[in-house]
Amino acid sequence: MQTRSRESKPDLARGCVALLLAGSVALLQGCDSTSAGSGSTDGSVAATGGSLAVTGGAPAVTGGALGPNGGTIATSGGTTGRIGGQPSTGGVSSTGGVSSTGGVSSTGGVSSAGGISSAGGVSKTGGISTAGGQPTTGGQSTAGGTGQAGAGAAGSGVAGQSGKGGSLSAGTPAGGTAGSGAAGGTAGSGAAGGTAGSGGSTTTLPTVRTITALDNGWLFYVGDPADAQSATFADTGWRTLNVPHDWSIEGATPPSNPFSSSAATTGRGGYAPSGIAWYRKHFTLPASGSGDKFYIEFDGVMANASFYVNGTLIGQHPYGYVSLRYDMTAAVTLGGKDNVVAVRSDTSVQPAERFYTGAGIYRHVRVIETNPVHVDQWATYIQTPAPTAASATVNVQTTVLNSGTTSQSVTVQGVVSNASGALGPVTTAAQTIAAGARANFTFSVPVSNPQLWDLEHPNMYQLVTSVRVGGATVDDDVQSFGIREIKFDTGMTLNGKSLKFQGVANHQDYHGLGMAPPKRAIQRRLAQLKALGVNAWRTAHDPPSPDFLDMTDRMGILVLDEFADTWTTTKYADKGDYSKYFDVAASTPTGMPPLPVVTGVSDATAVWYQVDFTGWIMRDRNHPSVALYSVGNEIGHGLSYRTPYLTKMIAMSHALDPSRSDTQALQSPASIGDYPGTETSDLLDVWGDNYDLATCLKAMVQVKTKSGLLTEFGTETSTWDSVTANPGLTGEFMWTGVDYLGEADKAWPSIGNTSGIMDELGGVKTLGYAWQTIWGAPKTTPPATGTTATQVVLTADHTAIVADWDDISFVQATIADAAGHVVTSSSAAITFAITGPGTIVAVDSASMTNETFRGKVRNAYQGIAYALVQATGPGTITVTASATGLTGSSATIQASAGSFVPCSGTCD
Repeated sequence: MQTRSRESKPDLARGCVALLLAGSVALLQGCDSTSAGSGSTDGSVAATGGSLAVTGGAPAVTGGALGPNGGTIATSGGTTGRIGGQPSTGGVSSTGGVSSTGGVSSTGGVSSAGGISSAGGVSKTGGISTAGGQPTTGGQSTAGGTGQAGAGAAGSGVAGQSGKGGSLSAGTPAGGTAGSGAAGGTAGSGAAGGTAGSGGSTTTLPTVRTITALDNGWLFYVGDPADAQSATFADTGWRTLNVPHDWSIEGATPPSNPFSSSAATTGRGGYAPSGIAWYRKHFTLPASGSGDKFYIEFDGVMANASFYVNGTLIGQHPYGYVSLRYDMTAAVTLGGKDNVVAVRSDTSVQPAERFYTGAGIYRHVRVIETNPVHVDQWATYIQTPAPTAASATVNVQTTVLNSGTTSQSVTVQGVVSNASGALGPVTTAAQTIAAGARANFTFSVPVSNPQLWDLEHPNMYQLVTSVRVGGATVDDDVQSFGIREIKFDTGMTLNGKSLKFQGVANHQDYHGLGMAPPKRAIQRRLAQLKALGVNAWRTAHDPPSPDFLDMTDRMGILVLDEFADTWTTTKYADKGDYSKYFDVAASTPTGMPPLPVVTGVSDATAVWYQVDFTGWIMRDRNHPSVALYSVGNEIGHGLSYRTPYLTKMIAMSHALDPSRSDTQALQSPASIGDYPGTETSDLLDVWGDNYDLATCLKAMVQVKTKSGLLTEFGTETSTWDSVTANPGLTGEFMWTGVDYLGEADKAWPSIGNTSGIMDELGGVKTLGYAWQTIWGAPKTTPPATGTTATQVVLTADHTAIVADWDDISFVQATIADAAGHVVTSSSAAITFAITGPGTIVAVDSASMTNETFRGKVRNAYQGIAYALVQATGPGTITVTASATGLTGSSATIQASAGSFVPCSGTCD
């Protein structure tokens, strides 16, 4: 079965490696016609004996890291991981390999000391390619749109498109031809036992489930043409692009200015465009997938989305901030035939929120291929209670779904690993699962001398949960996690040490990138805030992306994970906000897991908030950075109205994730009945209060943990003395850390709010430096200023990037004097140009005055503007900047093939 990381880009040619899994099936990972597709030249695979050596591969690269939903991210040039998935370079093994009973390999392990990858990583040839490639390629595929799988023969242990291989292939929008590799090939028997090797950043075990990125080569149209869901709809004239994509930030006709004083979004939505837009994606599936289940998973679509496969409606969902998974097995065709997924997003009902929300498929998309007997959606849950430096116990519970037609006897096996290797597998007792039924499994894994997760050392582990039927592994689920304990008991402790939230509350937009930031843009912002002493982020006021939580895990930043800004009524006249469907009966399929069994909540009677709440908790509960849940922000209903809802939410939260506490960002609690009464404090674990310090200090002693939190407060520094003076007060989240789009009603021509301690591009304001001092972060100072502009100085914050959507370089153009000091009074128009394998995806500045973010020209704000540059291939990119009457400048960026690998700890 061919596998790919979500972060890997199918349009990048990669090398070849085969894995021998469960002693029975040869799995080919991306052989192209120039690597080891034949199983006989450099990078070749042993045909028998269950072992595998990569003789032509590049050395392992330390630093292959965990992906947001579990899998690993490939390092540059290496083998891809995948979500739930395959290893990054240096991942699976060094000498000794990784195996269990009937396991991966005999002596010699999964790979030689050079790691698991050959030089190029994973090739799309013979399998996973998506239509379109880079947006400028017009839907071309490599190899003429033909898979061209290697011709490995059955039984040789090498198959060109082996097992359930090469999951997706598409060339032009009408499709390509899937490779014709042999179905399977028999691997060696694999030795029982085996030991974990020491190589790589995280030891990642081979996996069975196939997860394929579906980000590249979408076709896009603003409007609502009839029959656009049909498989035969004529879409050749539509624009080709990659997702994630926020069409609202660029408008319907970029690079023209999309903002309008008469926009239906009003200033609350940043005067940005809204409406209906369609996305269509052509892809093929191999005949070898017969009998498998096929799911499509979206990390987020804004909003009111309808999902079709080959003209069949497979699901609808109104809330744009949650992730969704739909079963498309009955709708797809196999054997290289063209399939079309069509997505209709609708943000017509406006205003939709008090702030900018974006529009379209603004997060990642993937296809999941599984055995009918498999781990259910987000079902694996990991707890690490009371860990110490000497020992910890990893407690796991998961649910296996049998979507087949016959009963199956099932066991579950778990393997925990980190950079030091993998622990021995733990296997549960067998359970018989009837067709169409589910069964719960639990097991525990002891860990000696664990590497604890904390803010200074965000150490990560990985759990591979394998489903076994008749001794064979048929599915697996990979989750990253951290071993740590956060407790609230008259204050907050992390691993037994007292800690305060030094927090900022932020919305999710990234200015010129809108709601669709590459991972590196998220990393950059977190690093900028961390440099000011920030250790916590409140996701105001909706669930964040999986990418964001992956970053906070890696970088050691705590998260107050928040559910919704409204419940059943609007805060203003925002006709399209969450209250429109909060308590409305959910349509099935919901795209979410089954609801927890708690009083008054069931799938049969589910309403949207219960569905969304369930999926939100289950998706996010394994992230060590998630410290606390907030069930809502400033919900203004009367106490008697709110209490039944709050009761259900807290019961659901505690059922789904008993390891975490819950709060609510209360507004004026002393005037709407929350205090001095006890209905609210009896339910909340931590008292949450917006802008009311006095009530918070009095009311927090009523909650069971005797802990309180200023869930929102202003940027003034005077409050911090009260936070430090009160042991039970766990910290504060100031409004706000970063300027943001929207919440600018009647403020035209301004399209955003500038209340942050930092602007949208990372410029630190006076209050930011003040907080840096208070929080004890290393002191920084503002740049020197000049008076007379003579030149444009161009500086790339990253001079080396990879040709991956998730990587980006922020190229700063500074209007400067002769000494290079910024002239803050200048608003000169700066014209950018680019040559080489790169593209300017946005032009930007910290200004909130309406101005297009697309094209090549941006007015400087306080003397600074930016070109945001991504690579379209390997080579040297040159960016130039000019302004009338000033000496121009240039900067170079070296691009290479590969996948973006986020950093860890204090970085960027």
